Amino acid sequence: MTSTPTQMDARIVGPVEFRAGDGPQLKIPEGDCQAMMADDSVVLTWTEDGQSLTAAIPKIEFDRYLQSGAIVLGRP
Repeated sequence: MTSTPTQMDARIVGPVEFRAGDGPQLKIPEGDCQAMMADDSVVLTWTEDGQSLTAAIPKIEFDRYLQSGAIVLGRP
């Protein structure tokens, strides 16, 4: 059984990267974002140069970023 995705405020405060398809690792800039959490992945949404961008990362990788302090949940 899958749960309903949960959306929450987050901040990127350290190095966070994602891979777009089979391409290279891309960096998500530091700053505010939204995190939409599902059972096995997290979609991060942020604004860069006036454009809304998104990246999906595996939940295990998101948890690693939380533990390292690169992503902080909530807003200051």
